[in-house]
Amino acid sequence: MDVFEAFRNRRSIRKYLDLPVEWDKIGSILDAGRLAPSSGNLQTWKFIAVRDLNKRKQLAEASAQQYWMEQAPVHIVIVGVFDKHLRFFGERGKNLYVIQDCAMAAMQMMLAAHALGLGSCFVSAINEERVGEIILIRGNARPMGILTIGYPAEQPKMPLRYRIENIVYLEVDAGRAYVQGYTPGRIADFDQSISNWRLAERGIKYVKQAAQDIDRITKEKRKGLLHKLIEKAKSGGKGKQQKEPGQK
Repeated sequence: MDVFEAFRNRRSIRKYLDLPVEWDKIGSILDAGRLAPSSGNLQTWKFIAVRDLNKRKQLAEASAQQYWMEQAPVHIVIVGVFDKHLRFFGERGKNLYVIQDCAMAAMQMMLAAHALGLGSCFVSAINEERVGEIILIRGNARPMGILTIGYPAEQPKMPLRYRIENIVYLEVDAGRAYVQGYTPGRIADFDQSISNWRLAERGIKYVKQAAQDIDRITKEKRKGLLHKLIEKAKSGGKGKQQKEPGQK
């Protein structure tokens, strides 16, 4: 499946068929999380795969009583471990980088599930302490969220999305522009802007190529002139026409 197709078609699934998920597919999903980028390549995440029905019910209860989660035959609890982030990056690593890393791993796992014909949903409204008790978390670690995995029993339509022109700015402080109530650098028509950029790039390439051609030609002419001067110097000026006897 093309990655852009996966971006467009993936949905959060909250209804699942009563079918088990093949373990090799779960393994592929977990491996996709393993391959996600992480700050400093520390890879300080842990993925806890839960298939036991009783534990799935407990996790649903600990996730703001979202009982639809019980239908999903597999839950993957994403856990962030702080020790390395704290040691390498200080408080910012502990309070931010580990969260970002786990979020990127979760996204890759959801895309992998979609590519394998499975549905998924990322649940972040969790009681961290209770989830930690259910999956027996120890040490300096924190559950970041739960992925529900299973064969989808629904096909949600794409929710409303902002147009790209509403969220993309060119080389300006978008946050400050938003607060002040105006948007310098905002793109009015993204497709037209892309077209203009392409035309501008073509123009720049044409100018560069033309400059290179001119430089090459002038170098060849300068080289030819220098060669003639050198030959003339070697001949001692004999290239000049000699006078006939009796001529003045």
